[in-house]
Amino acid sequence: MNVAILVGGKGRRMGYVEKALLEICGVRIIDRLLREFKDDNVVIVCRDEEQRKLFEGETIVDSIKNFGALAGIHAALKYFGERTLVLACDMPFAKRRVAEKLFAEAEKIDANVLMPYWKEGRFEPLFSIYSPEVIPEIEKSFSFGEKKILKPVFRSSGVYLYSVECLRKLDEKLISFFNVNTPQELRRAEELCSSTDSVE
Repeated sequence: MNVAILVGGKGRRMGYVEKALLEICGVRIIDRLLREFKDDNVVIVCRDEEQRKLFEGETIVDSIKNFGALAGIHAALKYFGERTLVLACDMPFAKRRVAEKLFAEAEKIDANVLMPYWKEGRFEPLFSIYSPEVIPEIEKSFSFGEKKILKPVFRSSGVYLYSVECLRKLDEKLISFFNVNTPQELRRAEELCSSTDSVE
């Protein structure tokens, strides 16, 4: 499985910190993710060369600047040239078995995008499977000045939505989709990992 971990965000709501380097239960989020996906082809996608210096292992840099996560998805698809799991660096409890299920479903139906969604209509574009087939629409977004991931996604063909409820057998509390955007969520993550890590 190809896995792209996007670390490019500036952590504005956390006081402009590198969220991937935050520690939860004594382990940096990036290290938790690298451990979880150690058997996969993993690349860390950085916003620029300066940020790249902070990370070890296979790293690449956005070729298009100031387009946030959309530029990271673009860089990852250009790098792998095939179907890829795109994962945000602020999801410390992302489970490989959940990703593997999504990847298998995308392969089975030959999806250009397979994106989990919640019944209230919320999407998970940064825990989704993408194919290089969406690159032309992403590049259109660059020319239009669009930064929202969903814009090019929903212009693309072969887009499938996958209910998170179908993943509860693999992740009962759907903790894979918990992300850390604020100091309050960081504290909650500490509580969660104290109870979760001991039973995993």
